[in-house]
Amino acid sequence: MALSRRGQYASAMTRRPPSILGGAPSGTDVEIRWEVDSFFGDSEAPEKILIELNGLPHAELDADETSVTIPGVAVTALGTQLVAVGVIFWWSGSPPDEQQSVFTFTIAGPVQGGVYPAAPPQLNLVRVAPRTSTTPASITIAWKSNNYNDGNIVWGPESTPTAFRRSIRPRGEVYSGEFTTDAALTPGARYVLRVEVRNTLHSPGWIASTITVAVPAALWSVRGFLQLSGKPVDRGIAAFVGPSRSVRTWIRG
Repeated sequence: MALSRRGQYASAMTRRPPSILGGAPSGTDVEIRWEVDSFFGDSEAPEKILIELNGLPHAELDADETSVTIPGVAVTALGTQLVAVGVIFWWSGSPPDEQQSVFTFTIAGPVQGGVYPAAPPQLNLVRVAPRTSTTPASITIAWKSNNYNDGNIVWGPESTPTAFRRSIRPRGEVYSGEFTTDAALTPGARYVLRVEVRNTLHSPGWIASTITVAVPAALWSVRGFLQLSGKPVDRGIAAFVGPSRSVRTWIRG
């Protein structure tokens, strides 16, 4: 337990990277949204927020800010097609403590031969669902682009971010949708989800946006897992545990 400023004991807080809720490259500007990790009640809010573009300082924000709009002129000044926006939670100390999450996107090329390139995908984190007794952990994202005729969602853990692939070629002129991970996720791990699109009449190159999402760690509390799974907490767990009779396996997977 940690002593608060009022002299009373309070629960210790945990410093976690910001949870990126979405990125919207629109026209020449880009908007990034984030929050303090809301799955855990002990996530500590930062003292201030730093924004970087391709590793270079861009802005310093108050701790309560939850979004930033980066002008197109700042993006263009980087002189590169691939842009990485770093959102950094900062706490004072010696040395200071920093926890960072990154949203990346590709700038579309100029119009060629009268064909407009696909729009850089807008990405939104819809939900992160923890593992329960009946459902696996999952991540759901939504995307929106325009004028593409080929596309994929490429995703995986940070160690192998291209492990899985799902085609999102448009049907007619529908250039948006939602995707829920369809492979087992490791509790407590971070996953990279990249939405890439292209208009093959314009250019063979992919235009992409990428988001990194943390999966909640597995619970150790039987009561907490029962509540998360929608099960009564005042009954025995033998009926829920299954033939393995292992509470650890039932909770941890």
